[in-house]
Amino acid sequence: MRARLALAAGLLVSLAGRVAWPCGGGFGTGIAVNPQQDIIIVWKDGVETYVFQPIFCGTATDFGLILPVPSELSQMPALADQQAFATAIALSEPKKVKVSSSSGIGCGSSGSNSSAGGSQNSVPTVVASGRVGFLDWVQLKAQTEASFTDWLTANGYPYSATSATVFSYYVQKGWYFLAFRISQGVAPDSGTPCTALGPVAFAFPTSTPVVPSRMAGAGSTTASSGASLYTWRIFGISYGDVQLGAGSNLRYSGLINESDLPSLAGLAQTGDRLTRLNITFDANTADADVNLGMASAGDYRATEYVPDDSDSACSVTRTSRSGNSFILPLFALVLAGLIRWRRRR
Repeated sequence: MRARLALAAGLLVSLAGRVAWPCGGGFGTGIAVNPQQDIIIVWKDGVETYVFQPIFCGTATDFGLILPVPSELSQMPALADQQAFATAIALSEPKKVKVSSSSGIGCGSSGSNSSAGGSQNSVPTVVASGRVGFLDWVQLKAQTEASFTDWLTANGYPYSATSATVFSYYVQKGWYFLAFRISQGVAPDSGTPCTALGPVAFAFPTSTPVVPSRMAGAGSTTASSGASLYTWRIFGISYGDVQLGAGSNLRYSGLINESDLPSLAGLAQTGDRLTRLNITFDANTADADVNLGMASAGDYRATEYVPDDSDSACSVTRTSRSGNSFILPLFALVLAGLIRWRRRR
């Protein structure tokens, strides 16, 4: 019993003081950035709806989450339905093909898994603010990187000094910043929760759908996950005659059936297509954000090769052949003996 209590206490200690946020840049003591994230992007008529899944685990005062966006919000942050992610994942799952775990793809082959500012520090301008769930949020625009970090410090958003170059990148692009933090008045469990808020959706005008992947590197300097690569699954929803981001990382593209529209929680309409992309980048990337291109619609589902842990067809064949190689000669020998015996009689 004592051992179980000690284990439980150890788990609680390991969770306390840690936060895990999808995408964006997370800042604070003991932050663990999950390198695998899911994001839904809806792009129609020059407006992008961005849906992400905040997961908070730690004390309410030691973190910040910053998401850059190219323009002022046209839809304020609001809670979305988790079912939309479950549906998008289920509809776009790759075709699974089992292969022998001992011999790779096919019998006796060696195949591998494959598939297709200014000098003056002016005060940042707060253009919108509010609360979603237990998160307070603010959208602001800064003229310089220094004015932005001054605002973060004054408002209790921890950040790493090495993040300055990433902040400067977005300031020079003229982008806005969305800053999220736990509302101190509504922080659950006395400020040390470990809970998922649920998907949060907001929208903004943009000529090209974009994923602010560069910002993720800003929080990696304080991350304790140890991961050097981020892998994000992007689920794109757009018109029937276009799809989001065709390319080597395309995993799925197809028309959304009418029966699946309700479970996508208002993110899709009749004639929309669903696209699934995988993007992988270094945690300390200096690359530009991922801009998603548009292409002609075309149905596609990736193939994923998975090892077959049971006896493979190859091993069964080898076993059968081994048995036959012994039984058949023995049968022939017995038959020959019988024939000789009858001749003698």
